[in-house]
Amino acid sequence: MEHLMRPYRVQKWGIATALFLFWLSLGITFVIFFEPLYHWSIQWFGVEKMTGYSTDVLKTNYHELIGYLTNPLNDSLVMSNFTSSQQGLFHFFEVKRLFFINFAIFLSSGLVSFFGIRSLKQRRLTWLLRRPIRWLVLVPIFVCVGIASFFNTLFIKFHELFFNNDAWIFDPKKDPIILALPEEFFMVCFIVVFSILLLGLLGTNLLIKNLKEI
Repeated sequence: MEHLMRPYRVQKWGIATALFLFWLSLGITFVIFFEPLYHWSIQWFGVEKMTGYSTDVLKTNYHELIGYLTNPLNDSLVMSNFTSSQQGLFHFFEVKRLFFINFAIFLSSGLVSFFGIRSLKQRRLTWLLRRPIRWLVLVPIFVCVGIASFFNTLFIKFHELFFNNDAWIFDPKKDPIILALPEEFFMVCFIVVFSILLLGLLGTNLLIKNLKEI
């Protein structure tokens, strides 16, 4: 039986990886567009006190920032109450580019996952995905443990991995928006993203387990 399944080894891991990327990019997309997460963080982390601005003002400026980062037609970042240096503007440009890479991954991995699972379903082989998914489930678990244990280190390594410069190191005097985006807010974002990834993989595995091959 095992030798009969060997031709599907690459396919099952390819589909499982696509599922992993789909749930990961879905989590990132959710965090990007779910602005109430930031609204709650204003209260949780005392952002009003750190910036001297009211909750309504902070919400408005965050909405303007997200609008720039998610609108391909908007090539100019202007926030009502926060000025930006050239270095800060360049960093947000790079963030915007990463956002759209994420959106592309979300769409492409979703399509690969859908057609891949459908292909296995037609052959009554969706069960082949269960083992790869069980291994991939370990990733968000370890990441969440790392976030809880040493988020600051992970946060720095994340920026060093995705940005080949130090433009992400903001000077509050030149880019006061950084005061409105405390590290704790990003920690919450990471937790939400990897929680969605974990729940998505577990849900997919459960669905496959209960799927009747007909």
